[in-house]
Amino acid sequence: MSNHKLLKFAIATATTLFAANAIIDKIASSKNKLSSMNGYFYSWKDDKIYYTKTGKGSPILLIHNMNVMSSSYEWNQIIEHLSENHTVYALDLIGCGQSTKPATTYTNYLFVQLINDFCNEIIGEKCDVITSGDSASFVIMANNMHDLFDKIIMINPNDLSKMNFETTKVDMLKKNILFMPLVGTTLYNYYVSENRIKETTANQYFLKSNSDTISYIDASYEAAHLNSSKGKYLFASIMCHYTNIDMKIGLRNRDNLYIIASNRRINSDEILSTYLKVNDKIEISYLDNSKMLPQIEEPEACMNLIEKYLK
Repeated sequence: MSNHKLLKFAIATATTLFAANAIIDKIASSKNKLSSMNGYFYSWKDDKIYYTKTGKGSPILLIHNMNVMSSSYEWNQIIEHLSENHTVYALDLIGCGQSTKPATTYTNYLFVQLINDFCNEIIGEKCDVITSGDSASFVIMANNMHDLFDKIIMINPNDLSKMNFETTKVDMLKKNILFMPLVGTTLYNYYVSENRIKETTANQYFLKSNSDTISYIDASYEAAHLNSSKGKYLFASIMCHYTNIDMKIGLRNRDNLYIIASNRRINSDEILSTYLKVNDKIEISYLDNSKMLPQIEEPEACMNLIEKYLK
């Protein structure tokens, strides 16, 4: 193939990929689940962190699962109930939802800094916190460094064994590829396509399909592709283990830790046993009929356990 034909082929390919990525962004934005929410923006460093504030009473901070498709939308089923007796703050972590998605490497300590600064500058006092999934490590380490929280309630927290995975040279190469403007965005859109999100939620997040879980899937697709799919930077950081940390030091010798665990979560018993080995004072309650996100799938049962711990 001549250089001229090769150049024409490269330009045509790039144009096609660019157009395909733009279409994906437009379709995802049309879901209109997140943009219809009313909230505020906290100016943090050079970024904007989206959050909502509802209710009146002692403060509670809600932190969604750590995933590019996650956002504070995750708490919609229980916020109204919590806000009857509490001032409820729910934020979109940096790189997620409606918050800024900077082109940077996301580390565990970046999220620890964000949580600490948000608590000090926006909440302004010690509070209770409820975490979901892999965000537990940020909260545990932030509390270990700054003693921010009264009670820490973790819904299906991190698998401690996976938090020890370290970044390798192969991971660094993967991250550099995903950071590339066109190729990286195309790969990212493939990994977080609507069909793949549906597969992930069906296999890992939910036992059943209903209007609430379907609505969450739409919100997840929108969240993953807001801001021209710049969630790829967080995606690369998570995939390549930059957000990992050994959180055991933050779990030891604490008597304010509570876990709400779904019996149907994959490897639930093995994961919970690792927490009790580190700290046998951790109190665990179990939920049936749900997987990773009982606050969506079984909100009433989940709320009952939360209220028990908040008393």
